[in-house]
Amino acid sequence: MKKWLITITVIIIVCAVALLFFQERFAKEEPLSKKEAITHIQSLYNGQVKHIKKQGNKYKIELLRNDATYEVAIDANTRQITDLLLKEAVKKSLLSEVQVRKYVTDYAPGEIESIALENTYYKVQVSNDNKIKNLTLDAYTGEVISEKDAPKEVNKPDIEKNVISEQKAIQIAQQELKGEVDSVNYKETADGGYYLIEIESDNAEAIFEIHGVTGKIMSVRLEEDGDD
Repeated sequence: MKKWLITITVIIIVCAVALLFFQERFAKEEPLSKKEAITHIQSLYNGQVKHIKKQGNKYKIELLRNDATYEVAIDANTRQITDLLLKEAVKKSLLSEVQVRKYVTDYAPGEIESIALENTYYKVQVSNDNKIKNLTLDAYTGEVISEKDAPKEVNKPDIEKNVISEQKAIQIAQQELKGEVDSVNYKETADGGYYLIEIESDNAEAIFEIHGVTGKIMSVRLEEDGDD
């Protein structure tokens, strides 16, 4: 009876050791091949492998992605990325003002009022109908990053430049009353201002209020000379 027990125990132990051996052997993943490493890296980083070589248990891979070259190191056994370095980036050139004008004209027809380069963006102002369009473009690609419309301001006449001269105002007043000019004062207002001109003649004295832009006599305050 004891011999059977010993035999059964030995068989159980041998089977357990064998099972453990085969589990470890087949459960363990095989190291990545070069082809598998390339597929894995290209899928992971959405790039193109340019070169690969194996050093020990690692693959050293040169990867091209978005106009930049990276050096990637991956462990063949664990599939873990151990290094990722930027090796080289393609230098981009800024668009010229002429190129930007072409992009803007195609995007928003109108009169280009101004173009200014700020860091890596172009700020462009376009006038169209009754609106001013403010655009921000990528200085490398010409892509419109943002746009904002604003109402166009109507140019107001320069009132100061259109105001008649003091001499002209005096002439207008003297057409109504010839005499000596006692005083001239100009009062500025939002609609162009006015002149106050005091004229004294032999028989009368008057103060004329004359519009500073139109020259129209707005009012006359007349005082008759009471002396005989």
